[in-house]
Amino acid sequence: MSSPSPSCSPHSLPSANAVHDLDIDSALVVALDAAKAGCAVLSRGRSRLAGLRTATKSPGDITTELDARSEAAIFARIRQAYPEHARLGEETGEGAGNAGASPYRWIVDPLDGTVNYVHGIPYYAVSVALEVDGAAVLGVVADPARREFFTAVRGGGAFCNGRPLKVAGRARMDEAVIGTVVPPPKWPGMEAYLAQFCAVARCAAGMRRGGAAALDLAYVAAGRLDGFFVVSLKRWDLSAGALLVQEAGGCVADIDGHPDPLHANRLAAANGALLPVLLERLRVPA
Repeated sequence: MSSPSPSCSPHSLPSANAVHDLDIDSALVVALDAAKAGCAVLSRGRSRLAGLRTATKSPGDITTELDARSEAAIFARIRQAYPEHARLGEETGEGAGNAGASPYRWIVDPLDGTVNYVHGIPYYAVSVALEVDGAAVLGVVADPARREFFTAVRGGGAFCNGRPLKVAGRARMDEAVIGTVVPPPKWPGMEAYLAQFCAVARCAAGMRRGGAAALDLAYVAAGRLDGFFVVSLKRWDLSAGALLVQEAGGCVADIDGHPDPLHANRLAAANGALLPVLLERLRVPA
């Protein structure tokens, strides 16, 4: 296996023309408004959880009617401002909007941490990112339970409710608290993941499984978690959070060494000193 190369900045750069044509401050306002619209749907739904219709999309992945409602509210705000932009959402999948023709693509997870939400655990989020030519230029992770709004603009830093964020500075695994997302029970790579989990847990100060990857990455950006790794999620779970980490001074890497950290959504994140140590632990024999 090749040695992963941590990325402390987005892996690729969007075209200068596409960025020049975009008012990034206005786009961030739209992203925040859209995320808040999704949060409003989720907050209203909390009072009637007992009546929700639930269905299993895949092992360990529960969805509700509120996923679709939240996504619809988010995309309605985005579509109003940018009708020509492409859209990728957990519920709608690829192809929404001007797919294939526009360099701009909005990546949305309308409810990250659905299982937590359904069970009344206040650890879930709305994630909104804008990519230009495949590179994230802004990201929002909104935590409706704590009313925390994590934002990042490429080259402009990361913030929570307007306060600047900075990743933690711990460089030793025995001092580090590491977050992770446990794959679904029947996921085919479960045994390999468990070996990776054990390799990290044996040397870390502690392990945390929050159940919402976008929020976990926001916590790395805020210095609340020292590191994070995941092996089984999708781009909409990770795009905004990965940019938050990078803009807070941290690094992200594809666990298997691909130069694009989101290549296969097998991602690790930490500060620049800790990440190589974490990656070494994750490269256990299959």
